[in-house]
Amino acid sequence: MTVAITQPQFDKRISTLAFPLQGGKFGTIQRGFMVWEKAITGYSTKAQVNFLYNPSSVSADYTISDSSVGSALMFPTGFNDVNLRVPLNQTVEWSLLFDRTYELWGQYEPDGTPSNGWTNNTNDPKVVGVLADIMAMQQFTGMFVAYSSGNSNSTAPTSGALTGWQGIMQMIPAWVYFGGGSSSATSLWYYGYVSEWDVTVTHWTQYMIPQRCVINITFTMLPPPLTGAGGSQQTSFNFQPTSGTPTAAGTTSGPAAFTQLPSSGVSGR
Repeated sequence: MTVAITQPQFDKRISTLAFPLQGGKFGTIQRGFMVWEKAITGYSTKAQVNFLYNPSSVSADYTISDSSVGSALMFPTGFNDVNLRVPLNQTVEWSLLFDRTYELWGQYEPDGTPSNGWTNNTNDPKVVGVLADIMAMQQFTGMFVAYSSGNSNSTAPTSGALTGWQGIMQMIPAWVYFGGGSSSATSLWYYGYVSEWDVTVTHWTQYMIPQRCVINITFTMLPPPLTGAGGSQQTSFNFQPTSGTPTAAGTTSGPAAFTQLPSSGVSGR
């Protein structure tokens, strides 16, 4: 089993900011993250992508494709006992900014070779800049699944370097949290999978090492997995998460426990 590659931490000089409403005191702002629902085949741990900055806006879109028999076949009935894995016509979009300026500062010699004994580690932002964050996103979307042999916490895939960087995206159920609240009631969250993403490198060092980038993400929602699937639990919309949300990035298992609200007076909620 392969341990998922860990996204390197961000430099404290960019991740620690002053709180203007607390007399200029310094601290760590709660930042969002994405994490797999569970480790996929071939991995012993769940992949995670941490946000350097929370997105300035999050856009959610909800639509119904049609009311024909096609929709009836896609959505469950009160007699089903399985968790639905059919993508909904509901998406979320947001953009993420990554900046590895501090990590790259003074890390290269005049001839362009890494200084201070840094090795050619493709997961080290001191060497590759934001390529480390791009690689974390590629792993998160399953692009390394076929090339995961030899991965560790600190090294990139050791085989199929070209195809590893250009692997095929997979549909991997995951949670996204816009903030690190101790419960889902204090943090905006969604469940689904990354259906589309693009990256634009916006700044380079003099040695053409990607220094800053923007990643645009389209996230297709899935019906959240419910405790005790089946019956009216999958067809009633009167659910709210009650527990299981993370207390900090890297410790989440997803809000798996749901409670069903009374149906009278709140239908379609």
